[in-house]
Amino acid sequence: MKNKFILISIAVIILAVAGFFVYKQITLPVQPPSTQPTNFNLIFKYGVGAKNELNTFDQTYTKDLIMDPPVTIKFKLTDSELAGIYQKINDLKLFDKTVEPAEGEIVQRRIPCDSYYLKVQNDSVQKELSWDNCQGEISDKLQQFTSYITSIIEARDEYKKLPEGKGGYK
Repeated sequence: MKNKFILISIAVIILAVAGFFVYKQITLPVQPPSTQPTNFNLIFKYGVGAKNELNTFDQTYTKDLIMDPPVTIKFKLTDSELAGIYQKINDLKLFDKTVEPAEGEIVQRRIPCDSYYLKVQNDSVQKELSWDNCQGEISDKLQQFTSYITSIIEARDEYKKLPEGKGGYK
């Protein structure tokens, strides 16, 4: 009889604790995961003169064709691609203070150089960042981001169907 009482008491305690957690789960507001942007858009420009542009605000991509006029097409990233870009920006802390060359440091000039521009909007917060490789290599975190986002763009069928640029830059 005493064992039965102990078992029933334990069962009541377990049910009460489980009920409390279910109640808390139901009444707590659901927070979106930090890796999923709620209202996230960006403009990413890159290349010589930063003439190639991914614009998720307008869902377009513009390719620099060098001697021919640029071509703009409809270009919508998937939610997964946008979430990956958002996560990469956070992981690399792209908007933290970037390191400039030390005063008096000798840097090699690179011509033509690639320029980059990034504008990010997450809800009502907007941030902008620009950089280039005119004075040699760019930082690892900027190179990682640039490689990541251009690989997404260049893997898309819409991009592959675009004409090649004619000519080149000096």
